[in-house]
Amino acid sequence: MYQNNLTFAKEQDKVDPLAFLRSQFHIPKDKDGNDWLYFTGNSLGLQPKETKGYINQELEDWANLGVEGHFEAKNPWLNYHELLTDKMAKIVGAKPIEVVVMNTLTTN
Repeated sequence: MYQNNLTFAKEQDKVDPLAFLRSQFHIPKDKDGNDWLYFTGNSLGLQPKETKGYINQELEDWANLGVEGHFEAKNPWLNYHELLTDKMAKIVGAKPIEVVVMNTLTTN
């Protein structure tokens, strides 16, 4: 049963099956070096530690391949929408055939 006290909260933290995920995010610290209590997940949530690696890979491919990154990048850009279609369809409540995530090129 729920209890409104710090001891109960700490006990719950110890048995939280998702607690291991905390270490996968950068957690800002206050001026005294304490972790922030961060409840802003609906806007700009905590940055996953793997983010920089993913972004750097794309920047490297862009720098080294230029436009050929559409075809030759580690994660080719031309077909990225195919990787997102099923997930986006679930988010918007549509069938995959009804959804496309785009713009890799300028549209008018």
